[in-house]
Amino acid sequence: MAERPEKFPWLGFIVLAVILVASAGGGYYAITQTVLKPKPAPSVLIVSEGDNVTVNYVGIFGSGIDKGKVFDTSLLSVARDNASWPKALSFGFRGASGYTPLKAHVGPQSFGSYTSLITGFWTAMVGLPGNQTITTVIPPGQGYGFADPAKIMTFPMKQTVPMLYTYTPAQFASTYSGIPAQPLETFLDPHWGWNDTILSVNSTAVVLEYTPNVGEHISPLGWTDVVTGVSNTVSPTGLITFVNDLVPLDVGQVQGVDWQQGGGQFYLTNVNPTAGTYTLDFNTEVTGNTLIFEITVVDILPPA
Repeated sequence: MAERPEKFPWLGFIVLAVILVASAGGGYYAITQTVLKPKPAPSVLIVSEGDNVTVNYVGIFGSGIDKGKVFDTSLLSVARDNASWPKALSFGFRGASGYTPLKAHVGPQSFGSYTSLITGFWTAMVGLPGNQTITTVIPPGQGYGFADPAKIMTFPMKQTVPMLYTYTPAQFASTYSGIPAQPLETFLDPHWGWNDTILSVNSTAVVLEYTPNVGEHISPLGWTDVVTGVSNTVSPTGLITFVNDLVPLDVGQVQGVDWQQGGGQFYLTNVNPTAGTYTLDFNTEVTGNTLIFEITVVDILPPA
């Protein structure tokens, strides 16, 4: 028997279409929620007190005789470039292997192999994200402290020294290492640069006479002095007079070690021709000066 035809054959297609549309809509919603929905940006790691970091830096004097010059850096490119980055007297090249990011602790103390830093340096890093460079100015109170006035000494350009000196045998051996303590021994003085003669030697004393010539040039502290007088009659031991050949342009150009002041390192900070004086600063060069640091944090290692 033949089947009765459906009165509305198109109704099934409508139902199917609705189902398909609904399914597609659900899929679109799922896609928008899982793929197209904006995701929160990852949080940026910033430096906090207590962290350990590796950091690159360039340290520049903001005051003093070497204002504008580099005194230290962790970057080999800066250390080698004296044209773009002129160097201070106290700068010392550490060799190619001596320039790597500094391992530092962000806080007033060191932490294991992470070194402590001056206050102005580590506080400037707090809140700094990685690989961002900042420039910070650090006054002496947050840097290496204030200069000790007792270590800043002024001397006359014209000076005198006795011709005769008496040493114990131990003092002589220490002052003139390798030189035999023998009567009438003549040798070039390693400090003054003029000739000396040993006058007498016994178990308790070595008597030494300085024997320079008038007009002789000497260099006991790193610059030229001129001997202007040698007299055996001014005092029982005689006197040698010499004049320091310094000019104001020498300021910022001279550092040295004063063997007469216990071997202390100094910097020439002033020459006053009118007063006839020069000034040496025996403080370290970073002491008492404003410092400028360019700082870039490379790695941030929060405490465990």
